[in-house]
Amino acid sequence: MKNLTDKEFEQVIFENQLLILKICSIYCESQADKDDLFQEIMINLWKGLRSYRGESKLSTWIYRVGLNTAISGFKKRKRSPFIQTEELPEHSIDPKLQANQNEEVKILYHAISMLKPIDKAIALLYLEERKYDEIAEIIGISEKNVSVRIVRLKKKLEQIITKQLGG
Repeated sequence: MKNLTDKEFEQVIFENQLLILKICSIYCESQADKDDLFQEIMINLWKGLRSYRGESKLSTWIYRVGLNTAISGFKKRKRSPFIQTEELPEHSIDPKLQANQNEEVKILYHAISMLKPIDKAIALLYLEERKYDEIAEIIGISEKNVSVRIVRLKKKLEQIITKQLGG
């Protein structure tokens, strides 16, 4: 993809802010960690946009970068006391978007946060109503495997939520 101006990059982030926030909510508990992960995803998107070839939808690619960052890179970088990065346009998480989560959504996200990293990603993509073939492409597994995992995840989440709510 061509080099984007700061304004164009900000527009890409703005248009995909909700999916990035969902990834942050699933993989982090504290607001500080969510903010850090959001910024780390932005850094990886900024660096990676030049290599985006358009073979999949931009939102699919953003999911892949975001999930890969959350699953692997973020925890490794978190241990490093100082990371020098390129200058990035300033962007913060819109507090109005976070305030819109109701109690049921918070319970569901908490349950999802207790899953294994790949299962979190699958659950998140399923909740986004992504098609199985798109989930398979993002995660790197077969469509059949996605189908089987979703059935198992629904049962697992039901058990976790039932346990959380006291039976």
